[in-house]
Amino acid sequence: MKLFVTVLFVVYLLYLSESKGISAGTPVFVLKGEDVLLNVMAADVLQDVFSFSWTFNEKNKVLIVNSGNNLHVFPDYAERVEFPVNNFSVKLKNLQEADSGVYTAVVTKPSGEETEAAKYKIKVQDRVSPVNLTVSSVSESSSSCSFTATCSSQDSHTNSTFSCDTRTCSQEGGERAEGIPDTFLQVHQSSGSIICNHSNHVSWTKDSKIINDVCHQHDDPLPPNPVPIILGFFTILALAITGAVLWYLRTRRTSKRVIIENTVYDTAQFRAPARTQDPTDDEDSAPPLSTTYALIGPHTGPVA
Repeated sequence: MKLFVTVLFVVYLLYLSESKGISAGTPVFVLKGEDVLLNVMAADVLQDVFSFSWTFNEKNKVLIVNSGNNLHVFPDYAERVEFPVNNFSVKLKNLQEADSGVYTAVVTKPSGEETEAAKYKIKVQDRVSPVNLTVSSVSESSSSCSFTATCSSQDSHTNSTFSCDTRTCSQEGGERAEGIPDTFLQVHQSSGSIICNHSNHVSWTKDSKIINDVCHQHDDPLPPNPVPIILGFFTILALAITGAVLWYLRTRRTSKRVIIENTVYDTAQFRAPARTQDPTDDEDSAPPLSTTYALIGPHTGPVA
């Protein structure tokens, strides 16, 4: 709704400017201490010129060019203007608040007729003062909150009431024009913040606060903490590795015991060495063979 009203206001101003023509003057806003170039756009009136001049508020002469193209700058504007004679535009330098007013370019024909070639309504403005945004009267519940935001400048202030739920905030009030002409003070919401603007046509300043710091209903949910999850994972992994190692050691010990218990030892046997028979010996004269029995029996002790 505010945007629609603003558009209508701008259209109305353009209509007034067109209806009044050049006599109303083209508005120009200049920051204090800066320069401004005033152009002459009406090329048709620059034909057959006897003399040309720029005036301030229709009384004070800024400069004049006579028929011989001789330029004369008046004392109040000495070293404060630049004037290229070929296009009759003028640059005003280091403007101060006292320089605000109407500047008119006048063409004088050889017949003595005077015609306006250009007209500007200049407004020199200083930088706006800083602003301060404060929040008070905060009322919160589990699902909504409301608060009052105050936007203050050096010379004025404005208030706005905000009502917020978990997603959006609605606003009442918060905009006004200050006592200084063409200077505005505004508080509004944008991109999750409350913003206080102090502006004129040549400068602006602001202060802001995050809505989440005022209304915790707008807080984003905290992401899960990964530390407990990581610790739990490594704890389970360590327990699994420890269990696997213990199971392996136990299985290996049992396997060794089974191998030892199932070992069978062979019985030692001894034989007498064979006697070499002499062919000259008689079979009857050979001494009788003796038999030796081993007294070593099988192992009867405990299993190692």
